[in-house]
Amino acid sequence: MINSHAHLDFENMHSIAQNAVAIVPSIGKQNWTDVQMYPYFALGIHPWMVDQHTQQELDYLEYLVKCNNPVAIGECGLDYTKDIDKDMQIHFFVSQLEIAEKYKMPVIIHSVKATEDVIFLLKKHPKVVGEIHGFSGSQQQAEKLIGMGFKLGFGMQITNPKSSKLRSVVKNLPIGSILIETDDHINPDDLNIVAQEISQLKQIPVEELIQQCDNNAISLFELR
Repeated sequence: MINSHAHLDFENMHSIAQNAVAIVPSIGKQNWTDVQMYPYFALGIHPWMVDQHTQQELDYLEYLVKCNNPVAIGECGLDYTKDIDKDMQIHFFVSQLEIAEKYKMPVIIHSVKATEDVIFLLKKHPKVVGEIHGFSGSQQQAEKLIGMGFKLGFGMQITNPKSSKLRSVVKNLPIGSILIETDDHINPDDLNIVAQEISQLKQIPVEELIQQCDNNAISLFELR
């Protein structure tokens, strides 16, 4: 079972579900080295961290990507709930999209209250594909992103009965567009819980759901 987004290098996050493998994204220069201890890792600058980075560090990120074989660029993106300059966020996001485009790599995108801007910027980089992790947008936005070649990641939020809009989106998505994840949740069994919840929403056997999500991740990130 493939966990498409797990911060295993964070404190208290050193385990994952039994029989699972994970893609471990970085959040910036502070853990570019740490994530490389895992078989599948991504290198990027999280939108929360952009004001702690310089253009020189963006250039160094590209060097690391070129030399260290990550499976993706990320976690990058936009988060408009944070008091961080939007223009700076956009600059770092677009710069990472350009790296992904140059090296023909997928991206792992963090998008909060910014999905329309993310879609707008992705349209300027039509060769870039990837994952919108922790997807929280609308059905219409989900369909746009899937049409652009993106997979949508879902974690424990999907188990909240109050998340009716999100649960409705998942129920209506094609199974080939779904990835499962735990993000920064420390319970290693959460991945199984997410898989069970989505299988119930889609009314398919959980084994079928897991197999398809694994295939989605393998295809997107070219896992070997």
